[in-house]
Amino acid sequence: MEDKQKAQITLAALIAMPIASWLIVAKLVYGFTPQNVRTTLEHLIRETPQLWPLWTALIGGLVLAVVGLIVGFRLGKQTFAGAHFTKFYRGTELVSAAALARKTREANTRQITIAGVPMPAKAERTHVSLGGSTGVGKSTIFKEMMVGCLERKDRMVILDPDGEFLSTFYKTGDKILNPYDSRTEGWSFFNEIREDYDFERYARSIVQQSDSADSEEWNDYGRLLFSEVARKVYNTSRNPSMREVFSWTNGRTMEELEAFVEGTNAQALFTGSARASGSARFVLSNKIPPHLKMPEGSFSLRDWLADPDGGNLFITWDENMRAALRSLISCWVDCIFSSVLGMKADDERRVWTYLDELESLAKLPTLGDALTKGRKKGLCVVSGYQTYSQLVKVYGEQMAETMLANHRTVVAMGIGRMGEVTAEKMSRALGQHEVMRKRSGSSRRFGQMGTISENEEIKPERVVMPSELMRLPDLQGYLAFPGDLPIAKFEIEHVNYQRSSSIPGILTPDGEILGA
Repeated sequence: MEDKQKAQITLAALIAMPIASWLIVAKLVYGFTPQNVRTTLEHLIRETPQLWPLWTALIGGLVLAVVGLIVGFRLGKQTFAGAHFTKFYRGTELVSAAALARKTREANTRQITIAGVPMPAKAERTHVSLGGSTGVGKSTIFKEMMVGCLERKDRMVILDPDGEFLSTFYKTGDKILNPYDSRTEGWSFFNEIREDYDFERYARSIVQQSDSADSEEWNDYGRLLFSEVARKVYNTSRNPSMREVFSWTNGRTMEELEAFVEGTNAQALFTGSARASGSARFVLSNKIPPHLKMPEGSFSLRDWLADPDGGNLFITWDENMRAALRSLISCWVDCIFSSVLGMKADDERRVWTYLDELESLAKLPTLGDALTKGRKKGLCVVSGYQTYSQLVKVYGEQMAETMLANHRTVVAMGIGRMGEVTAEKMSRALGQHEVMRKRSGSSRRFGQMGTISENEEIKPERVVMPSELMRLPDLQGYLAFPGDLPIAKFEIEHVNYQRSSSIPGILTPDGEILGA
């Protein structure tokens, strides 16, 4: 509503409401008829200061007018921060979080909430992207969603920098993976093997895909050598281990390794030039060592996923461990995605995978398939990231675009003022609208009457500008669900979750408490 219209409505209400109240009270208390209305009203007007029902009616009418104006203007206030428009035609509609919540709330359904807004059940398996600079409140959104998962007893895989989520939500029966945490499960690549083809399947999790064509050629050599050596170790050793695989691939002479893989597909690496075999060993010298840090044990990600009473899984690290664990963390996540995609379709299953700091992980080769094919298997991916350019660095331009496009629920929070590319991407994702505005003007010629004109202006425009995202305060943002629902601007509060006994985020074998 334009300022001119607000002023006209305000003036009319402040005059009309007291007069209407005065007339009503005059009629009810003193009475008048069509025959004496004129004389009676003239008398009552003169005597109003001395007649308390009438001057009370004037004051009451004025108070009602003020209250009505305040309520009316608040209810009529548009969430859109741009110039007021008189008609919405199409595109993205921006509403308050409360208004969106009224549209998404489903009867007799326990829903996950984001910023207090219930998430439509059909949107859960279309994945969520959560973008924003550090410190803006992404963890608060993550925790809110995790509380909903706990209430519904949904399964969760939580990538947990500093163990913040573990210290908040860990419960008896949950699992931890971190070789530097004394509570970790013992895990090995061989715990995931069920069929012969699993060696090639999970070799791609051990040696992650690279964007460079030259590097990927070397990686293929590494995958071939790893899968064939691991297969032979598995078939010939009583207790196959990654340490034994590493011993053959990188601890033996070239002649010994060639003799070990004789008769397998990896034998081709040793024919002709030594470049292929050398490249394969070089790749594995970097990819296998992180696995040697894991303690022995029988924990299997596949078995954990198949067990409905298996609890939740926390994969933790702190900044000091990041470089040492980066490839191992990515391997676990990739194994989980690959395993979920191999499960039978189930509309009731929910496996929520929270990927905080997605850009800090090594490239996940099955993430694209998880996002596009995981819906039928009950996979729900929630990805947090800080800048679009970091994702491009890991995944490349096309894959980063495809990946974000398959997160159909968008949560956009504050971006640093230098993050122009990220803010532009988010602004485009939140959409445009086409609206109509009325423009009035006047013209006057000397010696003639003035004329007033009113024109209608219809044009498309961004609903949220990049600069708005760059100046958002902490704990504020925009929420967009898939489909024809409006988007909402929200404001959340930090929640301090309390538990009866504290749980360390990371507990080293020496008893040192790290992280959160």
